[in-house]
Amino acid sequence: MTNVRKSGTKLETAAVKPVMQRRLRTWLLGLSLVVGLAAMACSQGTYPLDIFYEMHYQQSYKVQEPPHIAAVESAVAWFPGPKSTSFGNDGQHLFEVNCSMCHGATGKGDGPVLQLLTGSDYVYQPVLSPDLTGEGVMAMGPAGIEGFMRGGVNVMPSFSKLLTEEEMAAISEYIVKTLQK
Repeated sequence: MTNVRKSGTKLETAAVKPVMQRRLRTWLLGLSLVVGLAAMACSQGTYPLDIFYEMHYQQSYKVQEPPHIAAVESAVAWFPGPKSTSFGNDGQHLFEVNCSMCHGATGKGDGPVLQLLTGSDYVYQPVLSPDLTGEGVMAMGPAGIEGFMRGGVNVMPSFSKLLTEEEMAAISEYIVKTLQK
């Protein structure tokens, strides 16, 4: 019986050895697969992980930005704000910079951007006449022109954040006093 035990033990260890080897091989294969995938995912320029070195692209930078708090209504500025967004404050210069690309230099609605929009590529049809010298615009006066500048019309953007009230008034005054004469 002792021989049977010894031979039984040898059989047991002989049967256990391949199982352990298979488990070890499987574990090593899985570990190498995980390490390989992690190395591929972390390398630069691979999909789906892109690494941006500029700080403002990082989510962690957004978290560190201070909250944007609006000023109290009764707050007084320490210095006066800028008078103009351009180097000229007269209505003609402001019209040339902000309006002439669509309305044209003479206000007839023949600017290059509007010509492109109404051409064959975009086929845009203006809701209102872009001719600032026409009778419809002449009837509305400076207040009506400023209203369109504040609110915008279809493809014409609102200029309320770009121009101050004084600049819009200078443009409308230039249109009424110079272009509509």
